Amino acid sequence: MDGHSQILPGLDLDVLERVVTVEAETTHIEKMKHEARVHGFTFFSDEPPHMAGEDHHPYPLDYLTAAIGM
Repeated sequence: MDGHSQILPGLDLDVLERVVTVEAETTHIEKMKHEARVHGFTFFSDEPPHMAGEDHHPYPLDYLTAAIGM
């Protein structure tokens, strides 16, 4: 076995470039509430009342902030 056979494809240091495509379906529900579906998961976003939302779900920027931290 050579040294590369044990390396997971996503961790191979010899790969200098990757193309990743992510698709999501989104639906406007009402006011500022939206639904998104990604990889079989469904989640919702909303905005606070001062932005015409009802504050029932995380804000869209909350999801982005969490994703950057992961």
